[in-house]
Amino acid sequence: MLCISALMCNAQSNISAALTGLGADFGDRENAPLYKIKADDNGKILVEPGIRLGAELYANDFTSLKFAQTIRMDCMKKAAFTTELMLRFRLFKIYKHSLSIGFGGAAFYRKTWQDIEGYKDDGYKNGTLQNKVLPTAELEYNYVISKKNDLSFAVTHFGPKAVGFAVGVKHWFSRKSSHCNTCPSFH
Repeated sequence: MLCISALMCNAQSNISAALTGLGADFGDRENAPLYKIKADDNGKILVEPGIRLGAELYANDFTSLKFAQTIRMDCMKKAAFTTELMLRFRLFKIYKHSLSIGFGGAAFYRKTWQDIEGYKDDGYKNGTLQNKVLPTAELEYNYVISKKNDLSFAVTHFGPKAVGFAVGVKHWFSRKSSHCNTCPSFH
């Protein structure tokens, strides 16, 4: 409903889709010997393929609210999900380049690991879907490829103590021109 209202008010808004895969785990990795997918013996480098979908609504030229949902296969070859809600700030926009940072909260869900022999409790709430809610952050670079589309690169949370990379496209329903000499016009 909020997105529909924003579109009717002619606010800047977009949706995005990105592929995920490569990441790094900065946690204790007590369960790393059990990982079914890992790029190194210690489980520091993660290979967790998936897709990340997002929707963003701007309050002004520099501030936005972003909702993102990631669905991926985790290092145990089980379904894992991340739901994020962030307040984002554009750090700069020069010609076709922009960089934004976001802060907010994330809910991490995964099919339970409790049924894996040797699993050590890593702080997730137990159940069919184990979960954890924590603060989150994102750093996103965008490059304008057309009037309504950007190529997007993001560093974001994969898990509570893991970061990952996402590469995809962002489609703008509406985008306001910044009226600067180095920026393309979008009117």
